[in-house]
Amino acid sequence: MRAAFTLAEVLITLGIIGVVAAMTMPTLLNKTRNKELHTAFLKTYSELNQVAGLFKADYGVSVSEYMSGQISNPNTGNGLKSDAAKLLFSYYKGAKNLTKSGMGTDDGEGNFVAYYQMNNLNGSNYSGGANSGGKNSSFLCDNSAFTNNQSGALMILNDAPLQGQNGPVICVDVNGKKGPNRYGIDYFMFIFTVDGIVIPVGQQHKNNPAGCNSSSGSCNNFNNVGAEYCSNTASDISKNTSCAYYALTNSHPTKTGKDYWKDFLEEVYSR
Repeated sequence: MRAAFTLAEVLITLGIIGVVAAMTMPTLLNKTRNKELHTAFLKTYSELNQVAGLFKADYGVSVSEYMSGQISNPNTGNGLKSDAAKLLFSYYKGAKNLTKSGMGTDDGEGNFVAYYQMNNLNGSNYSGGANSGGKNSSFLCDNSAFTNNQSGALMILNDAPLQGQNGPVICVDVNGKKGPNRYGIDYFMFIFTVDGIVIPVGQQHKNNPAGCNSSSGSCNNFNNVGAEYCSNTASDISKNTSCAYYALTNSHPTKTGKDYWKDFLEEVYSR
């Protein structure tokens, strides 16, 4: 007689393997996705700084200095002229505007339709509510058309800065309309600076504008600094605005010795 496994033993072994795979597969998938998003994030940041440098070389002033004279509504001190946005995005080869203006388009019946749905870092649905274009605004940045680049990222600008302030803020979905479409995971905010570079929203700088503390997302030029503005529990959208800083430094917003792209996002996914 030759020793062999019985059918029952084989089935039990396969069952154990299946259980272990089911338990570990989500973690492996999350790690792979996080790595891809981290790479896309760093590429986005590098490209933004290249654009900022080229712009200053061409015009002799920083993007912030140039944009401070491009306010579309001087009476309220906000907005951004469309020609100024087009000029900035022209530095991206092959860039294409995907919406007529702002966050979405008209549905043909006069109603505002958001270009796509965005969610808070905690996974809850975010809507800025009614605005001048209608309703269902999903984005803090709303003063240019959504524009894509050859890397597949989607970019949109917020208000022009006041004289002497950093700005404008640019919001970027680093992997385009592909999910998860959540602030702080694939959707981040950066800001052009007076001295000609780009920093993540959340980083200290002497020319930073005031912070945004509106849960509705109705914010002009802003830069929130502090761990409270990268919260994975809050449904207040202003509490998701500084995650780019922690993503760039790969540091956990509140826990020393923990990182962003593994430890912090694991906490996010486990909620």
